[in-house]
Amino acid sequence: MKRVLPPVLLTLVLCACAQVDPYRVSKDGYAKTCEYRAVGDCPTASLLRHGAPAPYNLAFVEIDEQGYFADRAQAEAAIVMASEKPAQGRAYVVVFIHGWHHNAGPDDENVHKFHDALRLISTWRPNDTVRGIYVGWRGDSLAIKGLRYVTFWDRKNTSDEVGRGSLYEFLLRLEHSVKAPGSADNRLVLIGHSFGASVAFNALAQLYMQRFIEGLYSTSAGPRFRGYGDFAVLINPAIEGIRFMPLHGALKYYSSAAAGVRADFSRESRPALVILSSEGDWATRKSFPAARFFSTVFESHATAGIQGSAPGVGGGYSEWVMDVQTLGNFEHFHTHASLELAGEMAPQGCASLAPGQLRQYLANSQSAPQQFPDSGIVLKYQGELPATTPYWSANMSSDIVASHSDIGKPPLVCWIMQLVDAN
Repeated sequence: MKRVLPPVLLTLVLCACAQVDPYRVSKDGYAKTCEYRAVGDCPTASLLRHGAPAPYNLAFVEIDEQGYFADRAQAEAAIVMASEKPAQGRAYVVVFIHGWHHNAGPDDENVHKFHDALRLISTWRPNDTVRGIYVGWRGDSLAIKGLRYVTFWDRKNTSDEVGRGSLYEFLLRLEHSVKAPGSADNRLVLIGHSFGASVAFNALAQLYMQRFIEGLYSTSAGPRFRGYGDFAVLINPAIEGIRFMPLHGALKYYSSAAAGVRADFSRESRPALVILSSEGDWATRKSFPAARFFSTVFESHATAGIQGSAPGVGGGYSEWVMDVQTLGNFEHFHTHASLELAGEMAPQGCASLAPGQLRQYLANSQSAPQQFPDSGIVLKYQGELPATTPYWSANMSSDIVASHSDIGKPPLVCWIMQLVDAN
């Protein structure tokens, strides 16, 4: 009996493994678009089209376990779709990177929620062309629900690999194509959730630093600090705060009188990067620090030596605290008080802000909370960086995002679109 047990256990483990092969393998080729009408349609197609009354296109790009394209043809087809001249108005290209326990399969909850969000945007922007790109990766290594939670360290490491691989190439080409000369009015939005936010930040952290430094020396009469595309938002990011410290430290230093060259944020018209963490998200507030404690217990940590930091574990900019807390939950990074929702909001429409309205909100938010129309989001400035800094971090009340994965409610989708459109 003892000789039989090990092979049996091995078989059970192998059977418990989540799917490795890509989900979007179209027999008709990646260039053919499948007509999508309802859940269950187009289960293996990488290009989908949803028709009236809320038309949009959706492409899937999958990245394998080691960070390389599952099939480069998916990426090529997605770039062609995203960069085509809009049939009407301007193009809204929305990139979504999913997190832990998710994938690009037809039954995945995040896939369904992304469809819902694209339909909302199309309904609110009927005179424009809406296009989505869903970035899929192996968000689970074990398929058995009871065992999936032990894959935290495994999937966190994989999110690092995915972010450092071919995705960076794809994102740069996508930006170049969507925002090409003559197409600057198009909008490119990046949304990363949970470990998908880790993927996004791993891919773009150095790009953000590069473009921030370029902004320091810019002489533009308009906005000087570029991010990726037009706007990026990390929702309930499952990434340790210390990863953001180099950029945050640079923001603080170059906003101070001690810097040889000062960051002039007075010309910014909208944020480049927004980091949001729900107050109801136990996964990043409780589970993530517990898991990180065991993986950092033998590391050495010091107080980060930046201007304004205070010594002591649990206070100031302690490296240990930043190493176990998530980026969105480290309070010293927060630029705004917790976002709130003004009453029961279910926007029927989502009007863009008037020119200059966001800048006025930001100026007024230093003294009083500012309520956005339609979305109902209430914004109140706090922190040490200038109110017009294009790098935001804040908590969200549970009525905006109730839990870790509750990320598709209309008020939040509307507010993101309002920030994207602001000028």
